[in-house]
Amino acid sequence: MIHKILLFNLSDPSKESLICDKTMELLARVPGAENVTFRRAVEQGEIQYRYLITVDFESMQAHDEYLVHESHVSFSKEYFRPNISELLIQFFE
Repeated sequence: MIHKILLFNLSDPSKESLICDKTMELLARVPGAENVTFRRAVEQGEIQYRYLITVDFESMQAHDEYLVHESHVSFSKEYFRPNISELLIQFFE
């Protein structure tokens, strides 16, 4: 199992609901994407990233297929990339 995490900040915090809704609407329905979540950081101390998206995959091949799926491409181009100010992506086994 591959676990992908995206830690990020929004350039406009008022877009939080939109990004959350589109994460669940578009990413959760991509074949091979499992356990899709959107979370907000707990307000405790200094916070580097305010938001987290997680997605699980059976393999890196499943992830690669996810990257080119029309729902992921739409999410990334129309909603995610235009609204983020900082991003860290990392994979775990």
